[in-house]
Formats: sequence, structure tokens, C-alpha cells
Amino acid sequence: MGETNQSDNMGGETEGKPSSQSTFEKASAAMDDVREGAAEVAQTAKEQISAAAEPIADKARGLAEEQKQSGAERIQGVARAVHSAADDIEKEIPQLAGYVHAGAQQLERASNLLRDNSVDDLWRMTNRLAHDRPLAFIGGSVAAGFVLARFLKSSGSTANERGATP
Repeated sequence: MGETNQSDNMGGETEGKPSSQSTFEKASAAMDDVREGAAEVAQTAKEQISAAAEPIADKARGLAEEQKQSGAERIQGVARAVHSAADDIEKEIPQLAGYVHAGAQQLERASNLLRDNSVDDLWRMTNRLAHDRPLAFIGGSVAAGFVLARFLKSSGSTANERGATP
């Protein structure tokens, strides 16, 4: 009977205690469960953040659309004024009038581009230009900044003058 106990103990060691192989498998399975749980929590958080940010993004997009349309109208007004100036110049300097009309046509194209494309389309076009022609993009950005600064400065002066008069 002693011999049987010995052989049982030898064979029983794997039955009574889990082997290192099965411990590793259990740990690996537990880690997989933790990863899956973390991925689910991350996905849920991402969806909740996206859902919360969506109304804000929609409102910002709507505001950008309004500003875009307003900008297109202003540019169109400037183009009309430049055409009118070109007509006046044409009487005295016909060669110069052609260049001024060409500049006004460029303004009209810019106005139409703003009016006919969504904010998302304009963003994609801007990104494509920045990627394809970085120097042109930087130069255009600097020029646009100067024009915008001058415009804002003149608009502020006009608003202050109007506010000062009773």
C-alpha cells in the first residue's frame, strides 16, 4: 500500500496543484479579459465624448457658415467697387483698367468659391494647398493676415468714429 501512495503522490502533484502551463494560460486569459474590458470602456468613453462634442461642433460649423456667407458678400461688394473704379480709370488710363478689372474678377472668383463650398470643403482645399504648395500657402497666409489686420483696423476706426458722434 505504501507503493501505491508514492505513485499516487507523484501523479497527484499535477492533479492537486495546477501546472505552470495552466497557470500561464489562466493569467493570459485574464489579461485578455482585462484588455477587452479596457477596450470596451475606452470605446464607450469615446462615443460619449463624441456625442457630447457633436452639438458644439454643429454650432461652430453653423457659425462658420454664417461668417463664410458674410465674407463672400463683402468680397462681392469690394469686387463691384473695384469694377466701378476700373470703369472710371478706363476713361483716363485704358491700359490700367484691364488690370484692375482682372483683379476684380479674381475677387469675384474668391467670393463664389466661398459661397459655393461648405466649410468642410474649404478646410479640405486649404489642407491640400498647404500640403501641395507649402510656400504658396505660407505666403498667402501672411498676405491674408495683413489684409485682415488692415480691414479690422479700418472697421474699428469707423465704428469708433460712429460711436463718438451723438
